[in-house]
Amino acid sequence: MLRALLLATLLATPAAAEPIRLKILTFNIWYGGDQVSFASVIKAIQLADADIVGLQEPDGKTLQIAALAGYPYADQRRHILSKYPIFDSVLGETTHPENPPYSIAGLDPDAVHAWIEVAPGKVIAMANTHLTSDPYGPELVRDGKTLDEVLQNETDIRLPEAQALINGLKPLIEKGVPLILTGDFNSPSPRDWTPAAVAARPAPAFTVVWPVAQAFETAGFTDSFRMVHPDPLKDPGQTWTAGRPAPYIPAGETFDRIDFTWVANLKPLDAVVMGEAGNPQNALWVTPWPSDHRAVLTTVEVDPIPTPALITVEPRPVREGDSFLLRIASPDGGKYSATIVKRGQPSAITGISDVAPDDRPTIRLSTIGLAQGDYDAVMTDAKGQELARTRFAIVPHDGHATMQVTSPVTPTSDVNLHFTGAPGFKLDWVGIYKKDDPSVYNYLGFAYTGARINGDLTFPASVLYAPLTAGDYEARLMFDDHYEVLAIAPFTVK
Repeated sequence: MLRALLLATLLATPAAAEPIRLKILTFNIWYGGDQVSFASVIKAIQLADADIVGLQEPDGKTLQIAALAGYPYADQRRHILSKYPIFDSVLGETTHPENPPYSIAGLDPDAVHAWIEVAPGKVIAMANTHLTSDPYGPELVRDGKTLDEVLQNETDIRLPEAQALINGLKPLIEKGVPLILTGDFNSPSPRDWTPAAVAARPAPAFTVVWPVAQAFETAGFTDSFRMVHPDPLKDPGQTWTAGRPAPYIPAGETFDRIDFTWVANLKPLDAVVMGEAGNPQNALWVTPWPSDHRAVLTTVEVDPIPTPALITVEPRPVREGDSFLLRIASPDGGKYSATIVKRGQPSAITGISDVAPDDRPTIRLSTIGLAQGDYDAVMTDAKGQELARTRFAIVPHDGHATMQVTSPVTPTSDVNLHFTGAPGFKLDWVGIYKKDDPSVYNYLGFAYTGARINGDLTFPASVLYAPLTAGDYEARLMFDDHYEVLAIAPFTVK
């Protein structure tokens, strides 16, 4: 209720008189950028010189990439890099016990976006995503499936993920908030599958009104590339595939534009493709090109809205013994206080009071005297009224996560787990394995942690690929959609 009231009040203020130009990069870097050349990932981002970057498949490297590419701000759950301060839209951690769809993993449905302060006291909303890749629609067309079968696949696999994004972002569109959504959507646009464009494809195909793109347009989003380049024959803008690695193209490969920058309440001015050298559609290139996707660099013009009251903690989690930063945005330049409270308790432990934001928009605090556990950072106004709140956790200084099975496991029961000290990344996950199985690919089922740092996870028996027979197993806490093991919890099925 507080968030809705603040947003409504701020949106009633006139927009900035002078629009701002921003360059936006969307870039799937292919499993952490390690498949070809991580150095080329950094080189490509620096060449683009975007103001804001939406990464897909960073595999936990968002902060590392931000530092190497020269971006002072990064959102490691949404995988956003920025030249401008980034603030979380709500509490900074998932609050619902159930995991949301893959497209908004690690986020509450009403917290899909971050706020980016692109000018003093002015913000835009930014979201970034990655939709499920398989089964891939154009390959079904290639393999002879009917139109009904292709559309049913999209409706079953990717449309629910797209709808989760739309549900979370549409209230911003309706309120006139400038909004950018980058991502690898793994689904083409109907604007690229027109009769003329289909006739020019190298393989037999038919026109398809792809449901994901159609849903975004119906919700009020604009396909920025096609707005600037309306002719798919003249400007195909294909982002899949640059090769694996470039220029190797597997036999029978499909080619499409599946990496988008969707926008609302702002104006696209230009859009170009980045990729491998020698491809005439690519305006910018790096050798070797480091990804199986090409990137898209979009220029937009935007009238940002007034900044609501915001507070964020960096880093999150905080290691015991280290310091952490509070960044505050105070509407209308009013004085603020920022305090640290133990989660669920009202009494302040430390903080700062009655500060003018032009004097100190950030404050660095120490963890000395703060025990490991869950905390809130709370922003209040001069009258003591709460304006904003965010969550963070203090974890052991060695950074080691822990995990335990909390109840007996039978062949038909759920696996109940408790974990602490996880990195809190968007796609941290838990896999169930046979004890000491050497292959990280051999998981018997998996579930995401919801980007929580500390928490409980019920691993439903229904998500296992087969019932667990009597024997020894282990649950492995894994790093951000990757295969780095962070903690192991052994258990026996009786």
